[in-house]
Amino acid sequence: MIDIVPVLHNVKELIQTLNIYKSVKLGLEKGADKAINTPFARIIVDEIEHRGALIDLHLSIVIAFNTKNDYEKLYEEFFAAEYTTKMSLFKLPYKIELITSITDEDRLVNLKAGIIKFKIIGLCNAN
Repeated sequence: MIDIVPVLHNVKELIQTLNIYKSVKLGLEKGADKAINTPFARIIVDEIEHRGALIDLHLSIVIAFNTKNDYEKLYEEFFAAEYTTKMSLFKLPYKIELITSITDEDRLVNLKAGIIKFKIIGLCNAN
């Protein structure tokens, strides 16, 4: 079985190199909607799809900005970060498939948040 933790750390390290987010973590912690250290990114495993000796890893990156900013500027920053983050995924040493971007994530009430959903395709599931 493949250890996906190093793969997740590769995604995290890549996002940290973008120098967009003040905080990048694995998982979405309780109380994240009260965060003041924004913008932040959280990497979440949505699904591990087994295909014989291969697996596809379905991931989401939640990105969030503080809503105390001017909304026009907030949207400009949000969409620039969303685009840069999404395009950077192709620098990973894996086959990437972008699925969608959700631009209004309701779980984080006090923040402007969205989700980038993507798959890492064909990781080797060697026993």
